[in-house]
Amino acid sequence: MLVLSDAERDSVMKALFDPNDGLKLNVCRTPIGASDYAISSYSLDDTKDDYSMAKFSIERDKENLIPYIKAAIAIRPDLKFWGVPWSPPGWMKDSNSLIGGHIKTDDKTMDALALYFEKYVQEYRKEGINIFMIMPQNEPTESTNYPSCLWNGIQIHDFIKNHLSPRFTSDSVDCAIWLGTLTNSDYSYISPTVDDPGAFSLIKGVSFQWFGDQACTRLHKEHPELPLMQSETICGNHQNEWGYAESQFDLIKTYLEAGVSSYMLWNMVLDETGRSTGDWMQCSPVVVNKHTRAITYTPQYYVFKHFSYYVQPGAHLLTLAGNYGDKVAFVNPNGDTILVLKNRSGQGLSVSINFNGMEIKPTLPAHSFNTFVMKH
Repeated sequence: MLVLSDAERDSVMKALFDPNDGLKLNVCRTPIGASDYAISSYSLDDTKDDYSMAKFSIERDKENLIPYIKAAIAIRPDLKFWGVPWSPPGWMKDSNSLIGGHIKTDDKTMDALALYFEKYVQEYRKEGINIFMIMPQNEPTESTNYPSCLWNGIQIHDFIKNHLSPRFTSDSVDCAIWLGTLTNSDYSYISPTVDDPGAFSLIKGVSFQWFGDQACTRLHKEHPELPLMQSETICGNHQNEWGYAESQFDLIKTYLEAGVSSYMLWNMVLDETGRSTGDWMQCSPVVVNKHTRAITYTPQYYVFKHFSYYVQPGAHLLTLAGNYGDKVAFVNPNGDTILVLKNRSGQGLSVSINFNGMEIKPTLPAHSFNTFVMKH
């Protein structure tokens, strides 16, 4: 984005956030410290053993991250933000590094980490950015060559119940705590918290990503009242092609049927390499060539637009009849019915759609996504 002119940058931001056009994105994740796409690894307090958080600072975020957040807010003032760290400060881990390692679980470290989250929420709010929710750890099952940290389900339970929630409560920090982000269906990361009534009452939701759909389905059946989120779509290997977009449709459908009420992209804009600091080339809905300044909206952008442009916040997923599988439907708060269909075949396909007695028979183009709106 830095290579673009102001006008070009504005056009990309509007394509993502404008509430009347584009993707109409309305919920965003912010990394607490470095993600795998940070320019370099950092946390918000890299001063060893700073348990009082005296050296906590978001100054680096003010340079490279917060300006884009504020630009998005200027386009969509009701934009909501939540945060999660890829790694806590390295000195809070047995590796003494942001890369890999396990969380330390002594009370002094856990209390300092709770304070770390509190100061993050408070400092961002001073910048006019209301972090409405946090999660303790991104992908706690993964040890990677970029910032990461291993936790188990009991450790997450103990941190939330005995350290994070008491800190927020004692200092009147009105910020929701969610369990997540969970990348597989290992229920041992969920059960310690949800099976403890005291801890369960402290979380407001659970998020899953990648291969967590089976655990998501199970949790939704056991606790249908609990909000669930798909917190990072599978981000591919820089194959920004139609086949990847079709797989994204399948994943969206899978997670919606598993019970989630929100679905997150990961990277929104990458350069022509798509390469992370961990040397992973990923996909994105927008690609900016840093040499030519060419802006490309990939097929992933358009498959998401079929959902985010037409489906309003507060919509409900519908149960559909018929034997055609590649379909998802919603009823919007205004009563409109939204039907999204995919044709995965290499030829046009005639289908029959019945909207409460009104029948239409469109032909879906080969390899296409199609949205139909039945006005209330």
